[in-house]
Amino acid sequence: MIRFAISAAAVAFFSLLTGPAWAQQIKIAALAPAGSSWMESLKAAGDRIEEGSDGAVRIRFYPGGVMGDADTVLRRIRLGQLHGGVFTVGELAGVAPESNLYSLPFQFRNAEELAALRDEFDPIILEALHEAGMMAPAITNGGFAYLFSREPIRAPEDVSTDLRVWIPEGDALSRRTLAKIGASAVPMSMAEVYTGLQTGALNTFASTVSGAIILQWHTRADYMLDLPVLMTAGTLAIDRRMFDRLEADHQALVRSEFAAALRSQQAAVDDENANARQALIEEGIEIVQPDPAAVAEWARLSNEVLNEMLESGEYDVPGIRRLRERLAELRADDAR
Repeated sequence: MIRFAISAAAVAFFSLLTGPAWAQQIKIAALAPAGSSWMESLKAAGDRIEEGSDGAVRIRFYPGGVMGDADTVLRRIRLGQLHGGVFTVGELAGVAPESNLYSLPFQFRNAEELAALRDEFDPIILEALHEAGMMAPAITNGGFAYLFSREPIRAPEDVSTDLRVWIPEGDALSRRTLAKIGASAVPMSMAEVYTGLQTGALNTFASTVSGAIILQWHTRADYMLDLPVLMTAGTLAIDRRMFDRLEADHQALVRSEFAAALRSQQAAVDDENANARQALIEEGIEIVQPDPAAVAEWARLSNEVLNEMLESGEYDVPGIRRLRERLAELRADDAR
């Protein structure tokens, strides 16, 4: 009887420490390092979710890429080892190909074009992810990616196979585009990029200006080409097998808190990118203005490769025709 009483007391004590016995823990991986604005915003949302659910739902984050790159995280989600991740939308193209709509090179000329189309195309991407088994509450624009290099790049004559450009593993579009332009594509995981830049396996990479600093890649570059190559956007996606197990009010709480965190991150990213550009200059990185004729030629070649792959069926981006039509309409309006 005494032993039973002690055991019962111990159970009660540890229940106070650990919260409700029915608490559901959602495990989410992220490449962003601990302490970054991304992680601070998401962690704050996680705290609000735990508080709003009275401890019934808990969010555990694994920041800094400790769970591997995007493909590894997705594989862990399929196996049930993780329940979600923080991704660029392009990294989810294997889940729902519509996710690539914002990530294609030389489609958007400026951030205003994307902003004008998001009310129409964000729901298309989010619904496609939902149908494919992932709950993504919102999308946040990460800004344009620019080309960083050891040598200045202004015109086609500056491009050669000596340019060893990082591309994500399995990115056939980037590989073929770089081959068309005349550079060398080097596929590797994002976690390997810094080491690749250190060893010389890579000497060129594309990144947002804030991302280059956060990941310390900028320390291995001397120049940045002032040409917005492709738009980046991010989201947090949770496996619906886990999400659907939550009570309806907890689902609404998780969705709304993470959506709010992603939307608030938008303003933070805009500020970070603006400040990062100045920081790059202060670090001694020269921002190079491209030859306008070169920009037109690179865009032409990039779209030529994309169109070939779309027409052959090698590449599938549902909604790309509509996106291009809407961009043409916007540009026609601007030209009037």
